[in-house]
Amino acid sequence: MSSASSAWMDRAPVDLRLLPGALVTWVGCWWVLGQQPLAGAVLSGLLLLMSLLCGVRLSRSRPGRHRRERRDRVTATVLLTGVVAGSVLGVATVRATERSAVITGHPAEVTAIVQPTAEPQRMASERSERYRVPARLFGVLHDAERARDLPVLLLTDAGWRDVPVGTTWWVRARVVPTGAGDSAAALLVVTSGAHQHGPAAWHHRAVNRLRSGLVSVSAGLAPQARGLVPGIALGDTRAMPPVLGEDLRTVSLTHITAVSGMHVAIVLGSVLLCLWWAPVWVRVGVGGVVLLGFVALVYPSGSVLRAGTMGAVLLLGLATGRPRASIPALLATVIVLLGLDPWLSRDFGFTLSVVATSGLLALAAPIARRLGGVCPPQVAMAAAVPAAAQLVCAPVILFLAPGLPTHGVLANVLATPAVPPATLLGVLATLCQPFWPAGAQSLAQAAAWFTAWIATVATTTAGLPLATLPWPEGTGGAVLVSAGLLAATLWWRTRGR
Repeated sequence: MSSASSAWMDRAPVDLRLLPGALVTWVGCWWVLGQQPLAGAVLSGLLLLMSLLCGVRLSRSRPGRHRRERRDRVTATVLLTGVVAGSVLGVATVRATERSAVITGHPAEVTAIVQPTAEPQRMASERSERYRVPARLFGVLHDAERARDLPVLLLTDAGWRDVPVGTTWWVRARVVPTGAGDSAAALLVVTSGAHQHGPAAWHHRAVNRLRSGLVSVSAGLAPQARGLVPGIALGDTRAMPPVLGEDLRTVSLTHITAVSGMHVAIVLGSVLLCLWWAPVWVRVGVGGVVLLGFVALVYPSGSVLRAGTMGAVLLLGLATGRPRASIPALLATVIVLLGLDPWLSRDFGFTLSVVATSGLLALAAPIARRLGGVCPPQVAMAAAVPAAAQLVCAPVILFLAPGLPTHGVLANVLATPAVPPATLLGVLATLCQPFWPAGAQSLAQAAAWFTAWIATVATTTAGLPLATLPWPEGTGGAVLVSAGLLAATLWWRTRGR
């Protein structure tokens, strides 16, 4: 491709018609879930009324001057924003009202049927061994008409450490209401022994066997590998050494063990690359099966759902021969997922995933072009990708922990090349273990070679001076960082001109 063609592609306009709708939908869902139902209904109604008025105005407009056409395009964008945001916020208001009515109608202590949806995670406590278990509430004894499939969080003892995901249990628990807008409808503090109500479904049993298989073949590896091999491949960090986990957080490397878009891209991209010779329908079919299987294998969290939907959009573009631009596809993904689960608007994992992806799409190429003047193109892109992600994620991270990771970009540049082989070897070991344990052991050992490098990078960079720059946390710190990034961006663009 010629340099002129490349320049034209870099300057091609980006379709941002869905951006206002995505922003209004996200902010509206975040606000509506913490308010009374009337507030959500009024906001949804106002948005739909605004879209109706814009539709009437467009129906009366006539083709004419350029200024009038531009005004009509703005009106059409407002119409689209009102329809999208008003519809999603209306659904969010109804669902939040139904959930609140179900939970508040129960007594303080209940006997309930619950189903774990992820592995129990041990809580950081020196007094006793307690576990947090994400679960679904399917019913309450003597009140089966009220509770139907609600997300809850179980607070349990050590007896739940190895409870299989997908099994159903009778538990006696104390119901503690959660905060407004919390993704869990309630906190259930299990007060007595649990009794199994039913076995896991076949797909849960298959996933449990595969995930436990990788954990078993990793048990004899080095301590870092026992945590990182299942963590990078499947997001299972239960065996992660606490010191290593803290080092990963210090240098912003925890995203490699939180399965998200990067892992989906690695797995799906590798499969499509191996099938380059096959017809399009074969690549799309196999890619779809792999995508669904991987999402089920790693459990569909907020970031995994976003990445899985983006992968589905990619496959749709491949099947139709009309691949869509990445940024409009991301915006459409955000709107669809918020419509399916409005509580994602308050999920930090989902937020970080969307923000990081936006930063990569919008900033990675410009940063790489600027760095290309002082270093080789490959090195420039390797540095630009983590730099873009770190820059846009910094304001969000300040809501989770104080301080800015000074060496985050360096750690990501050094560790990222080891992530794809570690991910693919770990996934292959997971799939091989039920049929070829010896081969799975060898694959896990090979993955451990790459995770050893990641652990070394995390430990070394976290031990450097000023690994964390003191900075105010919360809203104030996020506003300061955002203002600084905006000023730096304006200065950079002005200097470039």
